[in-house]
Amino acid sequence: MKSNIAKLFLTLALMVGAQRGLAQSYSLEEFNLDLGGGTSSGGGFEVSGSMVPMVGAAMSGGTFALEGEFLGLTPGVSPDVEPTIIFDNTTGEYGGGSGITETAWLATRFCLKSQNYELASISLLLTDSNGGDGPPSTIKLSLYSSEPSNNLIIGKPATNTGLIMNLSSHTNPVALKHGLELVEWTNATPFSLQADTCYWVVLRRESGGPIGQIASATAPTGDAGSFGASGSVNAGLTWGPPTEHSNNKMLVKGTAPSAPTPLMVSGVSISEGELRFSFTAASGRSYVIEYRADVAAGEWTEIPSTTTVGNGAAFEVIIPAVLDQPQQFFRVKQSP
Repeated sequence: MKSNIAKLFLTLALMVGAQRGLAQSYSLEEFNLDLGGGTSSGGGFEVSGSMVPMVGAAMSGGTFALEGEFLGLTPGVSPDVEPTIIFDNTTGEYGGGSGITETAWLATRFCLKSQNYELASISLLLTDSNGGDGPPSTIKLSLYSSEPSNNLIIGKPATNTGLIMNLSSHTNPVALKHGLELVEWTNATPFSLQADTCYWVVLRRESGGPIGQIASATAPTGDAGSFGASGSVNAGLTWGPPTEHSNNKMLVKGTAPSAPTPLMVSGVSISEGELRFSFTAASGRSYVIEYRADVAAGEWTEIPSTTTVGNGAAFEVIIPAVLDQPQQFFRVKQSP
């Protein structure tokens, strides 16, 4: 298992070491670490990582003080990303339609290639056989996994993923205003669509008037575009053989996951013998603080009660009695 390690406090360790040698004179006139990366070493010291300056504050402890900027790891700012269309055949040739009921369900397949996506929305082109004048229908959309397939047997809808899909462009029940509309659902919780995997979008009616989905033999576009449609007449207990020449009309959007945010120190200080610092803890990632007395040798030791799972916000660590030792080196270790 790989981990991402940030060695943060070489300058601080030098300060602590200097505190122990009161009879000696120390000075650090100017010190700068610029953007670059890789590993730099000299004597018994080594630092790894890409560094950029951050706005700092004065730090002090005992008879020593450090003013100026503290250098942290390169911040990774992920701008808002518009969802990508990964499946779309909504403008394709009309190929008839099929109604849904409490027991007659429709399923449409999409298959991802080598790219993972975070699901953003699923839209289906729905029709009301009464031209929009019939009673509204309560409908539900579910996302199913696909049975394994080979060259002889085409995979069918297998198991409901349990993902809750909420209508975003209509209330439920749905009353189609013009008899034919593109109706959108969004996932209630984050959901990762896995690369090299097929999924089935399953539509069913729970109550109300007649409603159906439009089909098309036009090949879908997008990274997950693939033919495949199926139906069930017994509320999903069994599924008919999927077609390989048509789909129900559908639009699927997703976002490609961005690179993990690099570790970034947002503040550091020594006060009354306590070391305080903060770092950006990426959502869902696990972190632990470790220390050792020699930067180049010895085992790193975990500091108790410093393990945390990030939520995307800054996490503050307080380490007491750092001035009680001749020198100490600290690091933040991130696990996948």
